[in-house]
Amino acid sequence: MAWIVSRLAAASRRVFQRRCLSSKLSSVASVYWPNELDASVSDGSVSPTQECNAAEIVPGNPEVSQDARCRTLSADIAEFAGRQPTPMRLEEILGMKTPDGLRAVLQEELPVRLANRIAHLDTLPKLEELDLICGVRADFVRAFSEVRHASDPDEFEHVIRRLKKRNENHALRMTSGMKAWMELRRKSGEHDEEEGRAFVDEFLDRLFLSRIGMETLTSQYLALSHNPDGIVNPNCDPCEVCERAAEQVVHMAKTYLKRVPDIEISFHGTDNAQTLPLIPQYLFYIVVELLKNSLRAVGESHEAQGSRGKPDPVEIIVASDESQVALSIMDKGGGIPFHRQPHVWSYMYTTARGNRVCEKTGILLEQKAEPTPLSGYGVGLPLSRLYAEYLGGSLHLMSMPNFGTHAYLFLQQSSEREEALPTYVNWLRRRRLREDILSFEAKEKDAAGLRDYAEALRFKTLAAEARVELSLLER
Repeated sequence: MAWIVSRLAAASRRVFQRRCLSSKLSSVASVYWPNELDASVSDGSVSPTQECNAAEIVPGNPEVSQDARCRTLSADIAEFAGRQPTPMRLEEILGMKTPDGLRAVLQEELPVRLANRIAHLDTLPKLEELDLICGVRADFVRAFSEVRHASDPDEFEHVIRRLKKRNENHALRMTSGMKAWMELRRKSGEHDEEEGRAFVDEFLDRLFLSRIGMETLTSQYLALSHNPDGIVNPNCDPCEVCERAAEQVVHMAKTYLKRVPDIEISFHGTDNAQTLPLIPQYLFYIVVELLKNSLRAVGESHEAQGSRGKPDPVEIIVASDESQVALSIMDKGGGIPFHRQPHVWSYMYTTARGNRVCEKTGILLEQKAEPTPLSGYGVGLPLSRLYAEYLGGSLHLMSMPNFGTHAYLFLQQSSEREEALPTYVNWLRRRRLREDILSFEAKEKDAAGLRDYAEALRFKTLAAEARVELSLLER
């Protein structure tokens, strides 16, 4: 793990004095994450714009030099980054009825998840040129240190509240930072937009899926102080969640659309299969994002056609049995062209008017239009799919050009499902092995050129051993 230590040590000194993004980002953070969940547990005691200082982040003897303390912190992060996060089942989360039990789990688990995310960021090419992402990394480093050194329950609760407050605008900073990364690629002569998009999507999927898991555990911990079930509803009614989501989106759409479609909700199934154990706010987020897309598509299509009267309604159908609950959201908003459909799950895809996009794929090339709560950020669908995956379900789209789009969400009834978490350790190890193989091959070639055949054979053997290990990890 020496490569992680050296990268972390250099990056730590570089980013400690960076400022986090301005408070403008905080005002739109709720677009990305379920703000009701976070607002219920955040006391707002920490400003998201405060600077990160090494002396504050790394507690200990003040007589020890800052560099030494940073090296110690970097070594700790590298050690924890080599561990795999432990997924929890919903029934396990429900079984912890007091903050004390969950706090013990968090003190073991949070450092692992934070260290994995730091190591993940350190794999990003040109990281040092991306202030937004360096700021996010500094927040992770600070959180790792604070969680590790929280010595009593009151201090630990305060640490978690600060962590969540700093996390409020991370999604916006990361997506904005990755758009800046795409621009750096273009300036350096890398013009394969598809390759860049694929890298960004995989990179952010891993980071955000890990974030969802951490937000779930920390929000559950804080919510247990006033609710024995925390943020989980053992008998969540999807129809009620859909009604709340519909009310919010209709209210939002009235600001941007001349005519807002009605939303019709129906349930098909037996009464005993209508509810399921679930985190309601995650379902709420998914439904809100899907409805925003549908209402905007129907409203803009209705306006473009010069139609009079009421637009076609958007339909939500909830159906269930003893094993699953399925939601279908259907609109007649004109659909998505076939050639753009493969790209709708990308963080770089947008349908907002006024932006410069690739005509073929819809991938954002230049953001000219200001985003609105109804559209323009380009993250609603990919994040919704991650929430569905985290809950053990799935989200699918079927779109018919010149007609409309159907979204299908499937959720399991069982509370035995585990969190869906990215497998960082094997992924990072595979990346390192590929780098080692290239290095060994280059050194073998250099040694052979100098006629040092014993040394060339040694590097050839090392490369072969690395290939064997890589093949085992990729099975």
